[in-house]
Amino acid sequence: MRRIHKGQLSLVDRVELFRRSRLVSTRSEADSEWKRFRRSHKSGGVVDALRIAAGVRQRCVYCCDSRSADVDHFVPIANNYKLAFSWGNLLWVCPECNRRKNARFPVSAFGEALLLNPERVDPWNHFILDSANGMISPRYVGPGFDIFGEKTLEVLECINYEAVTEGRRRVLRRYYDAVDAVLSGTSPTFAMIKVVREAKEDDFGLSSWFAAHEGADEKQFKELKIRFPRQWRTFQRISARWA
Repeated sequence: MRRIHKGQLSLVDRVELFRRSRLVSTRSEADSEWKRFRRSHKSGGVVDALRIAAGVRQRCVYCCDSRSADVDHFVPIANNYKLAFSWGNLLWVCPECNRRKNARFPVSAFGEALLLNPERVDPWNHFILDSANGMISPRYVGPGFDIFGEKTLEVLECINYEAVTEGRRRVLRRYYDAVDAVLSGTSPTFAMIKVVREAKEDDFGLSSWFAAHEGADEKQFKELKIRFPRQWRTFQRISARWA
């Protein structure tokens, strides 16, 4: 899971979502109206805006590995049909994550969502990463594990499927190679271009983990921070888009 930042919709698309929302007063109506909307050309602007937020490679905001192709209602229509046409409730995800999540939406005793919304929080505040195997786990926060991280992994267990963890390891290796080039080269500023490129093309949001979480203590990155503070600040600035 990675942090995303969605831009504003055009006025035309905002009006269309508002108009559709006024047509529904039950869950059944919301389901039907949403299906009509998705089949209509009028959904094109909304889908295009979600695609832009997902980035050039269109990776799923949940697993970060598969290509996105579905619109997910973060709060499912089954839980709150009034959010069916809310721009803030829509995410661009892959079909598998969409099917697995479906209407599964754990909440606390007070009705608070326990599933992490990558548009609103930095997932690394709730997850830890094992850089050796690419696995993600919920943080340990006192008497137990972080409830948001725990519940999110229960619903979206595909985040830790082998194909996904291998993709994560591959990105980690590219980061390590890029930073090694900075540390061992005669022109760290020039070599830093590769590190910046990795951060910009990072589908897994690992740059935030390196810049602001445990990754900053990984051997290569710790040395980068100490020996080349200016280059380190550049990396942090680029990585801030994931935070």
